[in-house]
Parts: sequence; structure tokens; C-alpha cells
Amino acid sequence: MPLTPVQGDFFDRVRAAAVALMLAAGAALIIGSVIDWVTITEAPALVEDFDFGESNDLVEEPEVSQPFTGLETTYGTYSLASGIVLVLAALMLFVRRRGKWAWLGFAGSMVSGGLAIAAYRGIADTASPLYEALDIVGRAEPALGLTLVAAGAIVGLVSSAAGIAATPNRSPNETRSVPSER
Repeated sequence: MPLTPVQGDFFDRVRAAAVALMLAAGAALIIGSVIDWVTITEAPALVEDFDFGESNDLVEEPEVSQPFTGLETTYGTYSLASGIVLVLAALMLFVRRRGKWAWLGFAGSMVSGGLAIAAYRGIADTASPLYEALDIVGRAEPALGLTLVAAGAIVGLVSSAAGIAATPNRSPNETRSVPSER
């Protein structure tokens, strides 16, 4: 059985590819928001043979923070919401073939991309509000979830831009009215 090419004009094929990539990017945003965003690699240690005076027996090793998921921060909650928006925009772009849905996906990808960049920077900066809100003890590094959100945002941006470029301003059934000359 020979393979048949996808029917439709060039813009229909590009739009279909953009929708597929937008769906994949939205899924990456959703999955990335619910899995670990931060891993703790090194626990702080007490200096050996340090004299704490009379309370030397009361000193305990510091506890290490557990990994954090994206939903434990507002950043992750917003990334989850923008992933849902991106998936819905992709579905509407497929069904309705209107550029406004690709623009909505573009906006959702921009939001999640900005959040991912801010979270990447905030995890490493001990003075950031994100670091303080999570009360991290130990050396924190980005985990798979945050990487998925960042990658999903980039793929979402590119595929939404392709969807915008491949979508006409009006549907094919609409005709442009030309003013009549009198």
C-alpha cells in the first residue's frame, strides 16, 4: 500500500504540524509542572571538631530539604494553567482554523517561558523570593520538571508562531467586500 501525502495546501499541512507541536508542548508544560522542579544535591555539613561551647551536645546535623514539585510554587501552578491554555488553543486552532487561537497559544507559551527562566534563576540565588519561599536547605539544582517546562515553552513559542503564519486572517468561505465605485 503506497503512502499518500497529507491532503490540503501547504498552509494546512503547516498548521497541522503546528497543532501537533503545540499539543506536545502543552503536554510537556502540564507534566513538567507536576513532577520535581528542584533536587537537593548536597546537604550542608557541620565543621568537624568545631567547639560550640556548652551546647556542643545539643547540635544536630541540619536536615536536607526534599525535592519540590512545580505545584508547590505559584510558578508551577501558573505553568500548569498556561499548559492547559496551550492545549486548548491547539485544539481550537485545529477545529476553527483562526489565527487568534495561535496567538493565545503564543501568549501561554510566553508566560510559561518567563516563569521557567525566573525559576531557573531563583533556584540558584539564595536571596530570591522563590528560594526563601521553598525554605531550601542544601544545594538546589533544577530537576526534570523545570527543564520540561522550559523546553515546552520554547517549542510552544515556535509552533504557535508557525500556527500564526499558516493561518489566514479570515476563513476561506469569507469574501472581502470591495466598495463599489459610483
